[in-house]
Amino acid sequence: MKRDNINYLYVGSFTLVMLLVLVIVLLKITGRGSDADNYYTMYENVSGIREGTTVTYGGFQVGQLINIEPIRQQGKTQYKLKLAVKSGWPIPVDSFVRVVSPGLLAESQIDISEGKAKALLNPNGLLASRASLDLMAVLSSMGGEFSNLNQAGLIPLIKNINKQVDGFGNKIPEIVGDSRELVASLNSVSKRLAKVLTDENSSRLSSAINNTDTITTNLVNLTSRLNNITEQLQGVVTNSNKLLSDNSGDIRQSMIDLRKALNSVSQNMETIMYNLDVSSRNISEFSHQIRSNPGVLLNSKPVKDEGK
Repeated sequence: MKRDNINYLYVGSFTLVMLLVLVIVLLKITGRGSDADNYYTMYENVSGIREGTTVTYGGFQVGQLINIEPIRQQGKTQYKLKLAVKSGWPIPVDSFVRVVSPGLLAESQIDISEGKAKALLNPNGLLASRASLDLMAVLSSMGGEFSNLNQAGLIPLIKNINKQVDGFGNKIPEIVGDSRELVASLNSVSKRLAKVLTDENSSRLSSAINNTDTITTNLVNLTSRLNNITEQLQGVVTNSNKLLSDNSGDIRQSMIDLRKALNSVSQNMETIMYNLDVSSRNISEFSHQIRSNPGVLLNSKPVKDEGK
């Protein structure tokens, strides 16, 4: 009996030690032990997460969610999440948390996205939060949008198409009649064209097209020649400018001489005009004498010099 009690004592002690070890291991795994740092974040919606939700850092498990506390501020309810992270785990101050779902059937997780700042966040610090990536919510929203599109767009469109088809069915006989008239008109036009496009007219039309091609070719050649003439004129202008530039001194001297000659002529113009007037009077008097006595030309004697 005494030995049985000793065996029970050993078994009970072993069981208690194993339970203690299991509790310590669970505390280590869940981050509730003394070697965990606490951080906080704020969320407006905590659907899909609960106490015990896994906390990851870039997909690597570093702790868990240990408390959710609702806080009422400014007429709005928010939830303060307490995260237990492995002690000493470096988290930059610009890091942020987001609720993610690794798969369609996987439980939601709280993932900490690493920031780029060099400064690290102290324990009990506040992490920024971003909107959660919930695939089911996105699909639900898309379903609502498709439902609205179906009610507001597709159904009225289908009804309108049905109305148009019904109206088109009533107009089919009228359309058939119009088509027959159109075919008759086309036949009449084709007959007229056949009369106009005889062999002789076709040959004339072909000649006109050939003449048009010839004219086009001549115009191209004329354009080429005009371009050559333009280039030659540009060369002449260039040479003239060069000639004027090279002989600018001689041209200037010629202009000065011409100006002097014009000044001299203008100064002697009065004398020249007087002599011309006297000469014209003498000629007029001489012509009067000849008309009065033509014999003057035959009997004229040289004028005697009064000094002799």
